[in-house]
Amino acid sequence: MSMRTRVVAMATAALLGAGATGIALAPGASAASYHGIDGNGAVTDDFQDEEDLGVDNYAESNATALWQTVLYADGAQWQDEDGDTHTFQKSQIDGTFGPETESATQWWQEHYGITENDGVVTGPSWEFAQHWLTGPASGGTVTYLGDARNATLKRVSGKYRVRIKGTGPWKVAYYDKLG
Repeated sequence: MSMRTRVVAMATAALLGAGATGIALAPGASAASYHGIDGNGAVTDDFQDEEDLGVDNYAESNATALWQTVLYADGAQWQDEDGDTHTFQKSQIDGTFGPETESATQWWQEHYGITENDGVVTGPSWEFAQHWLTGPASGGTVTYLGDARNATLKRVSGKYRVRIKGTGPWKVAYYDKLG
C-alpha cells in the first residue's frame, strides 16, 4: 500500500469515526436540553418525578413560580419573623423561593399531612399536588383544583407554562431559568 493510500485510508477512517461519534452524541444532547416541569402523558402523573425545590434547590426559577401557584391556589399561610400569619397572595408568585415561600410550603405540607414537612418541595409534595390537576383543555390549559381557588397552568408540547408576576406572557417552567 502506498503512503498516499494509507493517508487517505487513515483520513477516511478518522472522518467516519468522528461522524459516528457526532451521530451518537446528538440525541443525548437534544434530550438534555429541556430541564423543566414535564407535561408528557396523563396529567395525573405529571408531577411524580420532579426535582426538589427549596431555598437551596432552584430557588430562583419558573418551576418555583409553578409551585407558588399551588400555594396560592390552596390558600397557604406563612409566618413572618414576628410570628404573624399571612395568606400567600397571587402577587407573591415571583419565582423566588425565599422565607415566605418556605414557610408557606411548610404550612402546606403540614396542612395536607405530608410527612416531609420541612419547607422543601420533594417527591411526596409533588405527588400529592398532582392529584388536583385536571385537563388538559383547549389550548393546553391545566387546572389545579385548589382549596381556596382554582389556578390555571398550561401544558404545551410536553412543557408546563406558568404566569409570573410582572413578566408578561406564559413562561416555560424551567428549573434553571427565571422569567
